[in-house]
Amino acid sequence: MALGIIEPKTDEHPPGTEFLVDTATTSVGHEFEHSHFKHAKGRKGTTIVLVPQPSDDPNDPLLWPTWKREIAFAFLFFNCIIFAAAPGPMIAPATVALAMQLHVAVKSVAQLSGYQLLVVGALGPFVSVLGQKYGKRPQFLFAALFGVIGTGICIAAFDQPTHSKSYNMLLAGRLVQGLGTTAFESLSVAAIGDMFFLHERGTRTALLVLTLACLSSFVAIIAGTTFQHLGAKTLFVILLPIQIFGLLGVVLFMPESQFKRMEVTPTGIASSEDVDVKDKAGGERVTQISTNGATRTKKRGFVQELRPLTGVTYNEEGVFKLLGEIFVHFLNPAVLWVMLVSAVLVSFFVGTAYTLAQIFSPPPYHLTVSQNGFFFTGALIGGILGISAGPICDFVARLFARRNRGVYEPEFRIPVCVLAVIMFAVGWFTFMWAVGQKKREMVYLCSFCYGAVCFATSVASTSGGLYILDAFKAHSTQIFILQMMIKNFLFYAFSTFINDWMAKEGPSHMCKVFGIVTLCGFTTCVPMYIFGKVNRVWVHRNWRKYIGEK
Repeated sequence: MALGIIEPKTDEHPPGTEFLVDTATTSVGHEFEHSHFKHAKGRKGTTIVLVPQPSDDPNDPLLWPTWKREIAFAFLFFNCIIFAAAPGPMIAPATVALAMQLHVAVKSVAQLSGYQLLVVGALGPFVSVLGQKYGKRPQFLFAALFGVIGTGICIAAFDQPTHSKSYNMLLAGRLVQGLGTTAFESLSVAAIGDMFFLHERGTRTALLVLTLACLSSFVAIIAGTTFQHLGAKTLFVILLPIQIFGLLGVVLFMPESQFKRMEVTPTGIASSEDVDVKDKAGGERVTQISTNGATRTKKRGFVQELRPLTGVTYNEEGVFKLLGEIFVHFLNPAVLWVMLVSAVLVSFFVGTAYTLAQIFSPPPYHLTVSQNGFFFTGALIGGILGISAGPICDFVARLFARRNRGVYEPEFRIPVCVLAVIMFAVGWFTFMWAVGQKKREMVYLCSFCYGAVCFATSVASTSGGLYILDAFKAHSTQIFILQMMIKNFLFYAFSTFINDWMAKEGPSHMCKVFGIVTLCGFTTCVPMYIFGKVNRVWVHRNWRKYIGEK
């Protein structure tokens, strides 16, 4: 039982268990075990075993030059902001004002975002299947192109002769923008796993979580002020050239990151207990890396990488089987856990955003549209601080791996959730008390509390995302798609009732319910940590038995 994790009663290797760190305390058998694997130098002279092991193919994304990988990630991060994070909350601070401008009900303006979220969620499984079969690049190209087209339609909507035509065209533009959101929201984290080694993923994953979960706060601040001074059309006029730049970035600097990899990973052990076992016969447990034919592969040039398709089918399974496999993941307890600590908690954060203007516009707060936008400053700061979740997760994982004699378990990502629990408790319950005082000066404390919730959301989402990426790498794209789909459906569901519920029960009651449900949900982290390794073996065995090797 390594550091509280129950070992499965099987000789089968648990997926995700890897050699990560060479330490001075490891045995000779341990050093011999992974002496043929490729390493990297960590901090303070620590030697890190590369996971996954790179191939000898010059087209392997893990072997791209550092500048190439970093530029690809930079545009991935940038496009997550402008295509996934920006369109949704752009009109949120001015819902009432836009309803007056278009002569429609406030609910109709809310549906401009609601239906967009439905499109994003419904497209998720199809994007997953296409990404698995034909790669991520065509999905990103499609998303960026239609994101630009959707924004152009939204601009044209404000030049229509009647209000009804303006609204209908604006709705159409928002739906097309939804086509541009799905791929960046659901495939980006998996793309990090394609281009970066396990020990390099933490900070980058945290940045994407910040983008997808919390940068809506920054968008709301900018959008509120822009709408008040320049009008709704200007919001989309400003966004359009930025999105065109992002589209060019995808075309030129985001080559296909998917790669048909022969798994060669330092996984010759089932647990840390095996580290001290040395094969006296001399080498039967050493994993050999075959490079026959790999060095003859010709490196693709820059022009070849501009092609939308590589011509490679990355998955030979049928479309309907791949679609069905997505929903089979609901039988995986780890997936249900990550839905709870990530998708559900993010929906609480976003659901609360639907009510903020409703809470703080009336007395005693009297906030204007612009001031309602600036309320999100707390969430913006919390989200920026949430970037630290990635390095914290990496630090904790390396620390636990060293104490586990160099053996890394994905469950080492979970303990950082303790920090999320503390900040969620501070955020929700202090918010509950502050808003119950009904004093104008409490608005600053409420903004701080909302920022604490945003920070905690980033920590929990980063922890859950890294766990899935490490424990179920082969299924990570499907699981992230499923998470994205459920999250967006929850966003839409909250938009249909939360305003009426909050008006009836009061904001204090809403915060109390969210806080209690959140803390109860985090109790599942304990069994997930203890039984996670057993679950990984069980899922892998049953997947292989009933669906096929993966």
